[in-house]
Amino acid sequence: MKWYIGLLATVLAVPALAANQADIEKLVAIKSKPAASVDLSNADLRHYSFSESKIDLQHANLSHSNLSGMNLAKMNLRGADLSNADLSNAHLDGADLSGAILDHANLNGAQLSRADLSGASLTHAFLTSANLQRADLGSANLTCANLNKADLTRSNFANTVISGVAMVNTITTDIHGYHTVVDAQVNCAG
Repeated sequence: MKWYIGLLATVLAVPALAANQADIEKLVAIKSKPAASVDLSNADLRHYSFSESKIDLQHANLSHSNLSGMNLAKMNLRGADLSNADLSNAHLDGADLSGAILDHANLNGAQLSRADLSGASLTHAFLTSANLQRADLGSANLTCANLNKADLTRSNFANTVISGVAMVNTITTDIHGYHTVVDAQVNCAG
């Protein structure tokens, strides 16, 4: 309940032009729902200030939402559905995205240093110029993802699927677990 009051105060403080009525109604509706049933799909959430102590987005449906440029550092997004979401230039440093679904998500320029992406699905995700320094990608599925110009310095790739991954000008200094990656021939077209 404490997180809801903080969230409601944030919603009311946002100028009326910052979001449409449907997005505001979605945020207000999460008042009595457990995080697993939170549905913020297709919402433009760029003007909201999420705080890890005020809202739990674990297992939430954020698919097709616009979270570009948002500060989601250290947020609990474990198991959340972020498929087709726009997280470009988002700050996700230290966020828990373990088991999250990020298929076709736009993470171009995102800050993901020390983020936990273990077991996450990132098929066809766009991570161009993303900062993944010291991120945990253990057992993640990166099939057909775009990691061009990404910084993977000291990240964990133990048992990670990298089939069809684009890695042009990618920084791969001191990657851990690379000898256990799964790299099979796949067709990424379509």
